[in-house]
Amino acid sequence: MLAVARQIINHAIKNELIKNYTNPLSGGIVKFPKPENSKIAFLSKEQAIKLLDKLKEYENNSLYNLTAMLLDTGARFIEIASLDWNDINLINRLIYFKPTKKGNARYVYMSDRVYALLSKLEKISNLVFPSSNLKQRIQMPKQWQEIVDKLIKGNKTINKYRITTHSLRHTHASWLALGGADILQIKEQLGHKKLDMTLRYAHLIPSRRHDLIKEVFCT
Repeated sequence: MLAVARQIINHAIKNELIKNYTNPLSGGIVKFPKPENSKIAFLSKEQAIKLLDKLKEYENNSLYNLTAMLLDTGARFIEIASLDWNDINLINRLIYFKPTKKGNARYVYMSDRVYALLSKLEKISNLVFPSSNLKQRIQMPKQWQEIVDKLIKGNKTINKYRITTHSLRHTHASWLALGGADILQIKEQLGHKKLDMTLRYAHLIPSRRHDLIKEVFCT
């Protein structure tokens, strides 16, 4: 927004639409905010397949179901936990995520994996993924983190690069960016209220600059 405003003012000055005016957005008078594009932890596709295959071995199928849903929709855990069957449209393969304090309402298309999962899921409650007492889940079962820590070398270290439940949301967004989705598409998919939350994935979107490097230096 600041960059566009700067261009508009420069255009006005250049074409003498305004006179005796210095553009406050040029020359460093107004400092532009820098988006936070720090590294985030996300799974490679190989790691994700390995994790899902491992979770299939457990009698508790909720571990697999929740992981697949988080991975393939990019939703927050609370959004998955609060889903009821009225939010599921198997005919059009759409999931409706209700608005929350942190996120916008949106429809998300079901992947083949999610569609197969939901089609076979037994309806034992109004909630799609209830806890054992049929109430809404608060968090991912603790067993999940134990499994992930054993599966991924060095993951037990607690820092911002550790793969956790929320990393499945980062993984979804990162895969979208690497696949060529633009920032606004990712923002809408994740339900972000502000664009600056989505900008952390901007550096993953394929750039023409990388293609030029390949053409100039790799041929």
